[in-house]
Amino acid sequence: MNQTELATERPRILVVDDSRIVRATVKKHLAAGFDVVEEVDGEAGWAKLSEDDSIQVLMSDLSMPRLDGFGLLSRVRKSADPRIRQTPVIIISGEEDPDTKQQAVERGANDFVTKSTDRAEMVARVSAAVKLAKTARELRSAEAHQAKTTTTDVQTGAATEHMLHIEGHKALAHAARYHGEATLLLFEIDDFDSLRADIGEAVANRLIGLVVQMVSGRLRKEETLARLGEQRFGVVLYADAGGSRVYAERLRETIAAAKVNYGGKTLRITASVAIASAVLDQTTGFDALLALAQSRLETARAQGGDRVESPPAPERAAPAAIDVETALAWLAEGRTAELKPHLPALLERLKPLLALAQQA
Repeated sequence: MNQTELATERPRILVVDDSRIVRATVKKHLAAGFDVVEEVDGEAGWAKLSEDDSIQVLMSDLSMPRLDGFGLLSRVRKSADPRIRQTPVIIISGEEDPDTKQQAVERGANDFVTKSTDRAEMVARVSAAVKLAKTARELRSAEAHQAKTTTTDVQTGAATEHMLHIEGHKALAHAARYHGEATLLLFEIDDFDSLRADIGEAVANRLIGLVVQMVSGRLRKEETLARLGEQRFGVVLYADAGGSRVYAERLRETIAAAKVNYGGKTLRITASVAIASAVLDQTTGFDALLALAQSRLETARAQGGDRVESPPAPERAAPAAIDVETALAWLAEGRTAELKPHLPALLERLKPLLALAQQA
């Protein structure tokens, strides 16, 4: 094994600071045990963190051009990507300012080093952050494996995506066998990343649990609620598109009406909802149904959320034409409801006679 291969196995640390001297000092302290990469400002640091999934720890100055340390920290903690959001962040502080440290902690900083921190202390703090990063990665890996192989989400008690596929295929097969209908409903808590950044990970997880309880209580025994992501869920419904639309609207209204208090304030929570129908969407495969629902969910989110996206209503076929004599007979028999759809065509045919009558 050569020296390059050994270097790639070392934990990768991203150091973001506009001071070349500070970057050089940090790199010198960490060079023996870590693979250190450098960026000169917050924007460059954000780009590097986004593209390089081998980075385990971010060390950032607070005062930088383009994007300062607080801005970078905020982006990290609000990221939709769990890898980025859970990256340990060590602030490189130039001063022992308690207010600045408190603000950094509130925004999600894990630790601090000063620009005068000695080598032993810096190595110890970075090593602790690397252990935290490894634990988070192992947990994400376990959760991903769980979603593919198990049937129950440990955190919420809802079904997993794996189970949703099983129940979805079963529902479609049942609908085809008995000439019934089955639909898939997806919903997602709107702006969840920002909400989590405001209330914290622990409270956000409790909020997800509350949503699962509200939705589960409205399902029939044969229907399945599954968790597809941190804030995204799916429901297999044994219902036609019309019934699913009613259910979806009630679900959206229930979530919007929920009273959730935090820090003396009432949080406003809304959800985007999407429906896919095997009948209206003319598909017999669950994977295709899921893809359609996901596309509609993205549309609902892009339009501001708190809305339901459903399949387009089928076009009604034009009624077969009837002649005037038949129309008069139906009118005499009191069959006005059947006659009304034909009136536009009948009146169009009678226009020449009506025009002639006006000339007489």
